[in-house]
Amino acid sequence: MIEYLKLENVADERGEEPAKVARTLLRIGCDLYLRFGSSRESRSGVSFFPDHPAEQMEHNIGPGNHPLTKDSQEVVIKRLGRSDTTTEGLFVWIYTKVDSSITVPYQIELMAKDKSVCVVVDPDDVAKLPPPSKYQTAPVSMYPASPENKIFENSEKETISGKHKPHTAYVALEKKDGTKRGDAWNKLKRLASESKGAKQIELNGFGKIYLKRDRENPETILRYKHTEFEQPDDGNQITKGAFDMAWSSEKKSKKKGNMKET
Repeated sequence: MIEYLKLENVADERGEEPAKVARTLLRIGCDLYLRFGSSRESRSGVSFFPDHPAEQMEHNIGPGNHPLTKDSQEVVIKRLGRSDTTTEGLFVWIYTKVDSSITVPYQIELMAKDKSVCVVVDPDDVAKLPPPSKYQTAPVSMYPASPENKIFENSEKETISGKHKPHTAYVALEKKDGTKRGDAWNKLKRLASESKGAKQIELNGFGKIYLKRDRENPETILRYKHTEFEQPDDGNQITKGAFDMAWSSEKKSKKKGNMKET
């Protein structure tokens, strides 16, 4: 089963805005999806059958990743451009089997606001993305910091990009120590199990932090905060996909460094 990546995390790793990454994906022929996580209550919507546009019916959307319609993908990009993450009014494609040989596609319009729904992308599509533009705004960490600013950076690491993100800083040091990727991920999961969002732990390469494993996807999603967790789903995510991307990026940067030295 494909583990789709959260668009926001992909953009964060590339140092680009989510709207720009989404637009680039569409330009190279890829799609955007909405992820509906596990929930006791299904999300309500109204379905529209392409062959019978006048027919409508209420529909409950269960958990899963569903592709946005082309028009809704454009709407999402415009919303992301103004930092609007609402999903109300968007349309997704649902494919339902009538029998073993017939699958009927129909569109469903989301009728209510739902903050638990997010935009995700196929990791194979992410691999097709060109390198981030060299003309984009440089991340804060690229500029020399004064001594007083360095103190601020150490205390407010969540605002800094690059190696100051918990998992990228952790990856950089673990790779330097010769740890294998699978072992490093399992170690990170163990630390999250130890912290449980309530105990502050020391993360290799980063410092003190609170971690915990996601309650719905404990094997592939971790969460972190710089303060103790208060709600089951608060904090920022570290997905296995984002971890793998950071691992691969760190490998590439080392190779580039070696080339320059020679």
